[in-house]
Amino acid sequence: MTLQLINISRRVKRNWIIRNLNLEVGDGECIALLGPSGCGKSSTLRIIAGLDKPTEGQLLINGKLVNNISPVDRRVGMVFQSYALFPHLSVAQNLSLGLKVRGDSLTKQKEKVSSILSIMQLDEYSERLPIQLSGGQRQRVALARALLRDPYVYLLDEPMSNLDAQLREELRPELRRLILSGDQPVVYVTHDQHEAMAMANRIAVLNNGTLEQIGTPEELYKKPSSLFVARFIGRPQINILRSSTNIIKAIRPEDIQIKAEGIRCRLLQKEWLGINQLIYLESPKGHIKVICDSRKSFSDSIYVDWDESNEHHFDAYTNKRLN
Repeated sequence: MTLQLINISRRVKRNWIIRNLNLEVGDGECIALLGPSGCGKSSTLRIIAGLDKPTEGQLLINGKLVNNISPVDRRVGMVFQSYALFPHLSVAQNLSLGLKVRGDSLTKQKEKVSSILSIMQLDEYSERLPIQLSGGQRQRVALARALLRDPYVYLLDEPMSNLDAQLREELRPELRRLILSGDQPVVYVTHDQHEAMAMANRIAVLNNGTLEQIGTPEELYKKPSSLFVARFIGRPQINILRSSTNIIKAIRPEDIQIKAEGIRCRLLQKEWLGINQLIYLESPKGHIKVICDSRKSFSDSIYVDWDESNEHHFDAYTNKRLN
């Protein structure tokens, strides 16, 4: 199964929400749409689902043009940030409603719901209302509903953004096991780069409705195609060095070493991160951040250096990568 977006654009009044987006998601592949708020992530998902129509371009599922096919006939399984469960229906009723609408017999509905409840480890919660469930349990119900759809494509719109860090860690393996291990293409929308790197085979970085770069997490981190991608991917954020030329130079905090001699810096502050610490320095090249061993102690004066081959160079006018 494949999903293709060919020159997809969407305009609302005079504003282009998405512009000339080209994307292909292969069998069993997960692509994360990553970017800041308002960059077009959720709008792209809505176009794929059929909730919005593109102004220009073609959308193909398994090679079939679906621009004018209704959402219900596209066989898309969508998981929302807000769970979208009916509050007055029990877990079992929420799951069986879609099967009923699609014409499954009562016996078939019970069989499918019972099976998916077992897979999702929700058997004992089948008669509970959504308000009686934790956030993690409600998200599992939403995932179960998408699985029951037996879709051609999975669309996940920030499915874990309402959960705390511990629950997100617990749910990631379940998501990979249940959805990312199948044959269907998966489009995963998130603003969290760590989540995108953990879940996706490739990441598409969007900025103001346009595609900045698409590649594996490693490719985006090591070879960002633009200054925007370099700044967006990687935490702590990349250091931008002071320069008098038309070239913007940048260096990752982990590529800077503390030395006995080199560039003299003044220690501003430090953050303990467990095995590492993040130190903030004032230098002749501007303020820089350095990741180093948490066991190290420093005076107010520190010397740093780095291998120039680890620098990232960008054009000061276009912000595109040069090296």
